[in-house]
Amino acid sequence: MFTQVHKTFMIESYFRNGRKVEGEWQYSVSDCLEEFRNEFLNFAVDENPFRCTLRRVVQIFRDTRSVGRKEDTGLTTKPTPELTENVRQIMNDAP
Repeated sequence: MFTQVHKTFMIESYFRNGRKVEGEWQYSVSDCLEEFRNEFLNFAVDENPFRCTLRRVVQIFRDTRSVGRKEDTGLTTKPTPELTENVRQIMNDAP
């Protein structure tokens, strides 16, 4: 539904519309949604899906400094020398 362009705009708008109140940052999802609708006039968006996507995108951005999906946190994609040696040892022990 939302493209990377949309998500990038959401993040920029969300933080641009933030205000510091008594030492704490406050962000307005409503202001962000209004700015989004003004920017993307031909893109129909409902408030609930927008809020859910914005919440998820903000969390991803805070975790990774990116609006893309989080990278898999499972196994590494590049074998380390230690991993290679462990696999070699397992194969030698039980061919």
